[in-house]
Amino acid sequence: MGEFVGIDPLGADKLIRQMETGKEVLGRTRPGLEAAIAEAGADWAGRAGVAAMHRTWAFFHESQQDLKWRIDTLKRMVPTQQKGMLTATVPFSNRTEAEQAAKNDAAAITGALKHHDKQLSQQSWAEVEKAAAALKGRVDDPAYAAALLAALGPKTFQKLFRDWMNTQAAGDRRGLTPESGKRAGDGLPGLLAKAFASAQSSGRLGAEWKKMIETAPSDVLTALVKLAPQSRTFLTQVAINLLNRPPNSDTFPTDPNWNLYNLAKAFAANPEAFQRFLAEHPKEAGIMLDAYTIKSSGVPAYEPALAEALDGALKPRFGADDVRERAWINVINSIGSEHSLWIGGSLGTFPDSPVSRVLAKNIGPILDKLARGQADQAARDAYERAKAKKAKYPPVPLPYLAPRPPWNTLDPAVTARFFGALAQDPVASETLRKAGKDYVEEMDMGRFQPFGAGDYSAAAFHNYAERAGALASLMLSGSTYAEWSDDQYAEWLAGSILMPVDFMDQFVPVTGKIPGTGKAKVLDEVKDRLKKMITDYLDGETPATAETVAEDLVNAQVDMMVDSLRANGQSLPTALEQNELRKATMGGMLGAVTNALKMRGG
Repeated sequence: MGEFVGIDPLGADKLIRQMETGKEVLGRTRPGLEAAIAEAGADWAGRAGVAAMHRTWAFFHESQQDLKWRIDTLKRMVPTQQKGMLTATVPFSNRTEAEQAAKNDAAAITGALKHHDKQLSQQSWAEVEKAAAALKGRVDDPAYAAALLAALGPKTFQKLFRDWMNTQAAGDRRGLTPESGKRAGDGLPGLLAKAFASAQSSGRLGAEWKKMIETAPSDVLTALVKLAPQSRTFLTQVAINLLNRPPNSDTFPTDPNWNLYNLAKAFAANPEAFQRFLAEHPKEAGIMLDAYTIKSSGVPAYEPALAEALDGALKPRFGADDVRERAWINVINSIGSEHSLWIGGSLGTFPDSPVSRVLAKNIGPILDKLARGQADQAARDAYERAKAKKAKYPPVPLPYLAPRPPWNTLDPAVTARFFGALAQDPVASETLRKAGKDYVEEMDMGRFQPFGAGDYSAAAFHNYAERAGALASLMLSGSTYAEWSDDQYAEWLAGSILMPVDFMDQFVPVTGKIPGTGKAKVLDEVKDRLKKMITDYLDGETPATAETVAEDLVNAQVDMMVDSLRANGQSLPTALEQNELRKATMGGMLGAVTNALKMRGG
């Protein structure tokens, strides 16, 4: 036993790298030097130098191994991100002592287990637990943990888990429940899981343990990741293997699938691992996110656990930007895919979805990418339609509008369905609409004047307007998948249509702005007028077609702005300017409004 005092992991890591550099220099120098000495024979003055080089290399190597062992042990015992000195009372003075203790403990456990196999009694199992109790306070030592697992071997290691489950959690046939998981964490499985984490994360396990991932029962693997923080590599490997196993591969495939829950909780505890998993393994991530997986797991707590993991992985500014963006794209592609059961499937709707609420909560920073994708697609479609009609000067898409990679790979139709999946939950739909409104308001349109041909300010205004209209289009398209009452639907539709209008007041001169105290009232009045137009159509109280109603709804936006200017004594836009403003306001929205009304039906 001894106490480490004043060990700085960063400084020690630097020293290890310096010694490695020294070994490389010695390794490159030694062969040539030895050859030169042999050739010179007795004429060489410093023959003893070769032995000194050998001793120096050996000293560096042994010091590296010892220092790395001490650092690995210290990091396991004091899990912290703080810099500077760390102290801890370690269980062993050196690696040899740790490895010998591990062999002794493994022999005691193996002997007790053999006795239990003959007796199969509670008393004989208690002897196994007693032998395993010696592991407490020792498994954080990677050298001890690796020697222990090497002595036990994968077969006995798995058998210890299986026998514990058979005797202590017999009813848990597809993974540990939270209650049995707590008992496991305090007992033999928890100690074994910690030993595995210590040995595996420090790179001390042999190849036979890597094969265990392919052959071990699902509940053993998920117990390992549940009961101790495993490395990102191992957790990802377990997830990939489990999610690719046939649905009926479990012994009791119809039991509640706590394996999925435990996997989700392990990812929730390691958001960096889950973020990279989502980004790099779209197939397996899609299985976890699949509506059928959620509904058929038999574990209501699975979706909240999955939501918790998603919240950690997709939280704004968490992790590397490029990894987080790819994770988002794969999530959107999975939930919004053409055959997704999240929307319009046989499983019904998701009106109370923790996953939808978490995604809506974190979506704000990527709305610009999604809006750009829709705006660019609409512009390219308009260009192709004009070309097909032999237009001499087809409308060229605005510059700087298209999304950058990797967002340019995302199909806006998929995004619309993704929005539709989220919109089934009233809380998520309101969060999504608020995020959209915040995005449009943050554009700060007051910086740009919308009129003036060829003017940079006007070009910038139209670029922003296209994006605002495109986002509204996505939300409107998504609304066709939501199952709301007519009143709820009209509320969403009117609110989405008004998103671009709400910010257009920003470019009006200060004296002509809608008065601050009256702006909300004016917008509410317009919104109520729009809602009535929508509900009249849905209730069949108007002979107007969806196209006519949609055009009236979009035109109402410009009317509001012109009325505001008139009421405040401002000079009114010319007819040409009103037409430009109308086009900017509409963006690609008219088609989306029309389609939304048609899908809802009148």
